[in-house]
Amino acid sequence: MEMKNESELYPGNFIRFLGTAGTRFVMLSQRRSSGGIWFSYGGAMGVIDPGPGSLVQICAASPPLSAIDIDTLILTHRHIDHSSDLNVLVEGMTLRASEPRGRVILTEDCLEPGDSVILRYESRRVELIHTHADEARTEISNRVSVESVLHKHHGVQCYGLIFRGDGLPSWGLISDTVALPNFSARYSECELLVINVAMPLPRARLDHMSIPDVESLLQALYPKLAIITHMGGFLLDMGPEEIAASLSTERTSVAAAQDGMVVDLEAAGGLAGLHRGGAMRSPRDFLRERPNIYQGLKIL
Repeated sequence: MEMKNESELYPGNFIRFLGTAGTRFVMLSQRRSSGGIWFSYGGAMGVIDPGPGSLVQICAASPPLSAIDIDTLILTHRHIDHSSDLNVLVEGMTLRASEPRGRVILTEDCLEPGDSVILRYESRRVELIHTHADEARTEISNRVSVESVLHKHHGVQCYGLIFRGDGLPSWGLISDTVALPNFSARYSECELLVINVAMPLPRARLDHMSIPDVESLLQALYPKLAIITHMGGFLLDMGPEEIAASLSTERTSVAAAQDGMVVDLEAAGGLAGLHRGGAMRSPRDFLRERPNIYQGLKIL
């Protein structure tokens, strides 16, 4: 995998981070954008978790992107920072179609009567609406399928994703969730793994991944490249780039996502060498150096 400068032309198969904000506080301040992830993979083109400003980030992208080109929209769960721009992107996806077009993949609780995330008017314009089920694979092009991975997050239905394409590297997303023991097995074939990491340290009753969770996961799982995103304010204050570098292993390069960052899904070599040079500190070293963050929590 290779990260690209946004001024370059897009690769054939890529993801672009339309936003990297995590938690309501970062979303509401727009300290980081909250637009989700654009993907172009095996002939499918779409957005995962189009939160507030997703359309704005698409329209502002350079090189340009267009909501009219979307054929797939995916929600990992119904929380507003992951779903608020769904309907406007459905509008773009179906704008030029005389018949229903495209597909939407979401959770069953996104379709609750009287509280549906997708408006009835917009849903009638979509050709296919799929609901997640654990281990279910949904075809999104004649070359690509998406597997749903059950998560646990704050009383709502939530799923991660694994993308597979004929002749293409597999890649996955761990969305908002506590760390689950089956993740290392479920995501084992992913060459790229994007991980939503809201917090530096785990906190009781908050169903989010933390830096120690990522560190533990990468002792049992070996993607070529792991990227942390969906970061909360405390994590941003601490410098996610340094923390990501400290998580890198001999088998996995780790990077922190930035708004507008593009990742070539087919480039070989990953980020090898990017974080080399100088003594490496562990993630716990970074956390210990900032004693005022999450006072009262013990760093093991």
